[in-house]
Amino acid sequence: MDEKLFTITISHQVGSGGALVGKKLSERLDIPFFDREILKRVSNKLHMAEADLAHREERLRTFWQSYSRTAELLDPTLSLTADRYIPTDREFFQLESETILRIAEKTSAVFIGRCGWYILRDHPCHLKLLILADPPSRIERLEGLYHLSAPEAAKMMEDNDRDRAAYIRAFTGQDWTDARLYDLSLNTSNCGLDGAVELAVGCLKGKFS
Repeated sequence: MDEKLFTITISHQVGSGGALVGKKLSERLDIPFFDREILKRVSNKLHMAEADLAHREERLRTFWQSYSRTAELLDPTLSLTADRYIPTDREFFQLESETILRIAEKTSAVFIGRCGWYILRDHPCHLKLLILADPPSRIERLEGLYHLSAPEAAKMMEDNDRDRAAYIRAFTGQDWTDARLYDLSLNTSNCGLDGAVELAVGCLKGKFS
């Protein structure tokens, strides 16, 4: 590969090991890995705590959350100061998108989640990865990561899949698990994390060499 800036975006199912694949890729290629740093930059811009925004990523606000925000704005005793401001889904998506685009203009990088494949769709050197895993593997990983029982892990997996699909469809109009949207789809239950990294590096070299 030449010295042109390139980006790798990873869309992943919760429990598939996508974040670990991203970190391993960043180390292998000696480029930065962006995950929570995106949220940190957005929260700093909004003067909000990361914890107040973390639950918003790749999830749509419920009707009652939206209703509560509207009621607050209509209450004349409450002012829309920076520490009270709650961004809408569209505003939050736009802020994360702008942050990702700015980073990609300055450095090669690995981005995970946050519709990166869609946000950077016009980037001239962009490798799009989809990381999946079989449900039993995902459940086992979630049990270990979050100290959950098998039923709790299964529910977490199902809830996350549903919320993520709704969020991404709302802003991209796409089914994010459609393999045709990506350069390479990998099932870590079959190839393992290190195997996924090797395959991704090979695809990257093949696409841009």
